[in-house]
Amino acid sequence: MTLAAAIALAGVSKHYETPAGLVRAVDGITLELQAGANLAITGSSGCGKSTLLGLIGGLELPTAGSVTIGDEQISSLPEQERARLRRDEIGFVFQADNLQPFLTALENVELQLALSGSLTGCGGARELLGELGLRRHADKLPDQLSGGQRQRVAIARALIHRPRLILADEPTGSLDEDNSRAIVDLLLAAQGAASGATLVLVTHDPAVAARLQRTARLRDGRLEHA
Repeated sequence: MTLAAAIALAGVSKHYETPAGLVRAVDGITLELQAGANLAITGSSGCGKSTLLGLIGGLELPTAGSVTIGDEQISSLPEQERARLRRDEIGFVFQADNLQPFLTALENVELQLALSGSLTGCGGARELLGELGLRRHADKLPDQLSGGQRQRVAIARALIHRPRLILADEPTGSLDEDNSRAIVDLLLAAQGAASGATLVLVTHDPAVAARLQRTARLRDGRLEHA
């Protein structure tokens, strides 16, 4: 199945039982995003931004409501099917780059191809790193790279399998202003280059959010506006 990355959330909630009582991390969100569009999810710390992104990407299941990507209601799929979609059709970028420390930059990107079952594309991985300004750094280990360079490797890893949906959770949160601007440039350029790709980016930075087409602001798990 190929994912058509239009997103539709219908009454989506995610609640957790804790010793202190019920936590409504996400509470009754309805939202639609056309395929090929981009959206910033904003709000204060703890408002449910990352939880919502995880629900969109099938990392978690909602307590109530439904999450549909293209024509597939992923919130009703078993974990094995959701894992396959995450592996083959979705590119994740997080604030922590989560690179494998004993693999080179190139090998970290190639690992995504291997997980996707691709027997070719290694030349493409080196080419993509070159496009992201890392041609001279492809054979370095993560601890030999700067924070901005590591995040570029993480973006290359997220894009190498040409996902239809790109989900980025605070990808600039630990970077300075110049690197933050460059990372957003890369994500928007990648979305434009991948025909039909959809981008959803979580950020606390108004300057980052302003660069995307739409903004959905959360407060206490609820949607203030979109």
